Amino acid sequence: MSSIHGFRVDRDGVNELLRSPELAEHVKELAETIATLARTQGRRVANGDPLPIEVLDDPAPDRSGFTVAVRHPAGTGMEAKYGVLTRAAEATGLEVNGLDPPPEVT
Repeated sequence: MSSIHGFRVDRDGVNELLRSPELAEHVKELAETIATLARTQGRRVANGDPLPIEVLDDPAPDRSGFTVAVRHPAGTGMEAKYGVLTRAAEATGLEVNGLDPPPEVT
């Protein structure tokens, strides 16, 4: 592998890090924080129940991973209108890229 100005990526080391239980724990903690922040927004579904927000183990073949999801029919609308998960992720300092951001909610 070629290097850039003396820097060489240790691919085996990176792979080891991406699969490590320590990194997985940090990523899971961040996902749980995002879920908690999303839940504290107080959004409710039509029957009055809190919007169900879950943290799912979602590994890729080469790394650990977690997904914060709203597995409810109202989830798409809540994200489109209020940015429930987007705002929660941004509140942790993550940069969220994707669709146009929802308008400011007052």
